[in-house]
Amino acid sequence: MTRGNKAKLDNSKLAKLEPHKLAQTFEQRWVRIDDVEYDVTNFKHPGGSVIFYMLSNTGADATEAFKEFHMRSPKAWKMLKALPQRPAETPRSADPDAPMLQDFARWRAELEKEGFFEPSRLHLAYRCLELCATFALGTFLMYIGRPLLASIVYGAFFGARCGWVQHEGGHNSLTGSIWWDKRIQAATCGFGLSTSGDMWNQMHNKHHATPQKVRHDMDLDTTPAVAFFDTAVEDNRPRGFSKTWARAQAWTFVPITSGVLVQMFWIYVLHPRQVLRKKNYEEASWMFLSHVVRTAVIKLALGCGTAEAYGWFWVGNWIAYMYLFAHFSTSHTHLDVVPSDKHISWVNYAVDHTVDINPRNSIVNWLMGYLNCQVIHHLFPDMPQFRQPEVSRRFVAFAEKWNLNYKVLTYYGAWKATFSNLDRVGQHYYVNGKAKAH
Repeated sequence: MTRGNKAKLDNSKLAKLEPHKLAQTFEQRWVRIDDVEYDVTNFKHPGGSVIFYMLSNTGADATEAFKEFHMRSPKAWKMLKALPQRPAETPRSADPDAPMLQDFARWRAELEKEGFFEPSRLHLAYRCLELCATFALGTFLMYIGRPLLASIVYGAFFGARCGWVQHEGGHNSLTGSIWWDKRIQAATCGFGLSTSGDMWNQMHNKHHATPQKVRHDMDLDTTPAVAFFDTAVEDNRPRGFSKTWARAQAWTFVPITSGVLVQMFWIYVLHPRQVLRKKNYEEASWMFLSHVVRTAVIKLALGCGTAEAYGWFWVGNWIAYMYLFAHFSTSHTHLDVVPSDKHISWVNYAVDHTVDINPRNSIVNWLMGYLNCQVIHHLFPDMPQFRQPEVSRRFVAFAEKWNLNYKVLTYYGAWKATFSNLDRVGQHYYVNGKAKAH
């Protein structure tokens, strides 16, 4: 706890508040980086409310999170140094994890010296050419009268791989230039998936800051559409609940929850609302072109009417969203959750609450756009992802040295764990569940 801010946290109800609501209970809000606390009470964080996830008022330490999220941003460091500050009450050396975190910092420095954080223009060129080729292939299949096969290519290859590329753009690991990475993200996220990169960043960074943490990780804020753990309804925001729907969630998660509900809400409500609210004309333009240009291409290639062409456009997006959300869920949704009032180290978040999936298998690496290396990605979110399979191999020694439970699953094993968990939790709620009372 931090000086002068202890009393209100004694109330267990306050400790269970949403992060931004809990932050409002403090007269001053502080963030700890190394052995210094910075006053962020009046600071408007460009990344949104994720800054409240690691307030030192609550006992959290944001050192590694800040450094990893902002490694390519001199501006962020200047803004940090300009904030009011004071020495932390206790040194980081008093943390039981301090020796491990110091060793982690040394290992990270070695990786940086070896060039693992350096982007590759050749690799970026390959990724961009791949997008052009898959879009061209989908269009050719439309032209020869194979609209279903074309939609599969548009979705599972062009759309999904736009998702992988925009993800890297969001983490500033494509070119090394934050400005250029955000332009690439806006284009691939907007044209390829009809969504806003800025909105995606705000949601995804909350997952990265505290993966599998209740009320913090946006990927757990999914009820009543799907529940990933046994207290998802009770620990989430008050919403409706259906036992029958929960029982079937292992079957509905991919085709309905991911492919229809998420896609429809994101494309037609959440993301357009974000770009309009922020007057982000760049992203609005790419999203608009996604609907208009892709539909026009399908119409011309297939020789059909506008309504039919837009229907095939929607089918392509449906496949892309199924592909992306299903694959992403295999890396963490079946793991244990972290209580909302508990804090663990950056390394423990990554190791205990994400998994790597066949990082030595080049086919799996390609299928998942290198996001099968989720442990390494969470340790080093700004590292170019094509470099992570090699780092995962090296991480084995570090994990053994510090007795960390580094989990590597097979591709099949990850799918089995994900859907077994969905089925188990669904059955739990079918038998024992009840809507949250407020």
